[in-house]
Amino acid sequence: YSQEQLDAVARRLNERPRKTLHYQTPAQRFEQCVALTD
Repeated sequence: YSQEQLDAVARRLNERPRKTLHYQTPAQRFEQCVALTD
């Protein structure tokens, strides 16, 4: 697989809402955690 294909798969997984994150995406949860440290 090319790096572009792997990046696309990673992007799709990271943009998928997760039940364990109360239906937020990992990126949304990460942004919340970073905002709390400011």
